[in-house]
Amino acid sequence: MKSLIGIAFVVTILTFAFLPLEQYASQNTASAERNFEGTVINLKGSDVLMERPYFSISLESDLCMGFVLLNGQLLHAVEMETVKFDLPVNHWIKKGDNELMMLLAPVDEQGEMGKFNKSTRCSMTLRVRPSGSGLAANVTIAALQFDAKGTTGIEGNTAAGRLDSKKEFALAKNGDVVIGKAKRETFQGMGALVTRTVTLPEIGLPEWKFSKSDNITDLSGPDIDGRLDEETSARLKKELLPIYREIWSALKAGTVEKILPLFDERSIETDAAFFKKPGETASRLAKELKDRASDSSIKLFPITDDNVLLLVSDNNKLVRLSQNDRKALLCFSDSANGVGYYYDVIFRKSGNKWIITR
Repeated sequence: MKSLIGIAFVVTILTFAFLPLEQYASQNTASAERNFEGTVINLKGSDVLMERPYFSISLESDLCMGFVLLNGQLLHAVEMETVKFDLPVNHWIKKGDNELMMLLAPVDEQGEMGKFNKSTRCSMTLRVRPSGSGLAANVTIAALQFDAKGTTGIEGNTAAGRLDSKKEFALAKNGDVVIGKAKRETFQGMGALVTRTVTLPEIGLPEWKFSKSDNITDLSGPDIDGRLDEETSARLKKELLPIYREIWSALKAGTVEKILPLFDERSIETDAAFFKKPGETASRLAKELKDRASDSSIKLFPITDDNVLLLVSDNNKLVRLSQNDRKALLCFSDSANGVGYYYDVIFRKSGNKWIITR
């Protein structure tokens, strides 16, 4: 539930590795991008959107509490700490309208809800570069910014306009990339809902299956979690929990091969999203899970009925179960080293079938 009051108790929930399901250490919030090196490529005259594009969101935040989303999918929960890292987003990006969004809670210098700290600032920047190139090849497409020093908080955003993707995204009257106006609305009576759209032409990525899948609920718009009725929530938990327990039981018994087919769509689309060889993601996932399941020094965290939270993405196409603190439900705990390895499992729905898609 993305209520502003609840934000104060939120912890980081998503991995920053290239693959959405891969393990990540609970004490490590570094992006895989930070240590990425590669060849610098001259983008002038190239069609970077079609030629193996690598999209990322660069997130910077300070004294900010809230959620950062792309196309209704939660990317990160910020909790007043200073944040600066990059997240790969090829597996969330799409042709057409892409929405950058921040749901921000007003927390003052004393930690009280109701008014923003004057030093609160948060920005998310959509960038692209040719896959395999270094960070120096990154080109900014659009940024969404909030700075509490201003009257509205969004004065620092660039104006709406068009960019030419074949000329390093320079402003162009007839550009093929359309940047919408940054907007701020009131959220839950006191918070800030900050958004802008980025409309992309054809891109060198397939259409993801979840974009055409069934809606999870009858709701739409921001904060579906917070508006979901108890009956629907209970029904969705009842349908999804047995699948999580099936995976958990296989991990516990060391029979990983039994549940690997459940991840076929996720593996295939991850290969496509990051230009991997067919089967590379599936092979890597199998090894990762087998290694964790056979490691006697770490413990598989139990799944209990009183520690299950339902999270529906605001695109209304994706759903996951988490622990009550929003950490992934499937977790190996390495208590000796103070590390947890979390595995997020995200579903879409097709008819009466639940499919792991991320």
